[in-house]
Amino acid sequence: MKSFLSVFMLLVVFLLLNSCADSQKKYIHRMEGTWNLAHEEIVVIMQNGTADTLSVKENVGMMLLEPTATVGGSNVFLDFSLTLVNSNFRWVALPFKCDDARKRVFVYNFFCNDIFGCDLVCTIEKDTPTEQRWSFIKSLGNGQHRKTTWVLVKG
Repeated sequence: MKSFLSVFMLLVVFLLLNSCADSQKKYIHRMEGTWNLAHEEIVVIMQNGTADTLSVKENVGMMLLEPTATVGGSNVFLDFSLTLVNSNFRWVALPFKCDDARKRVFVYNFFCNDIFGCDLVCTIEKDTPTEQRWSFIKSLGNGQHRKTTWVLVKG
């Protein structure tokens, strides 16, 4: 009986892990392509919880997600490239993936090339094949945080 239970538990764990990978693969396949960064809102959240809108912009840039060359043979990663209007800086071919539950996306080395504190982690607020809404928060120090919300439209 103990052997049967062990085999059963291993089977359950395998099925759960496999289904998570399938969810990631479906999301990555759906996200592949060109996305217009149609709307960006930046809000500063104060220590007391109040928020001040810093900026609201339309048609901010373009994001390209394509099969990865940086993580060879991966089916849960895409290469992330972002070009912003009126900016000389570009993010090119950074590793991009979602978590197992498809609640977060990760862009590795977005803020810097160090091991710690450089990754962009966005909360997926809206998830459709043609529109995505992501938000991310970055500390500004002194108890203040900057919340950025992006609306991406498949182009």
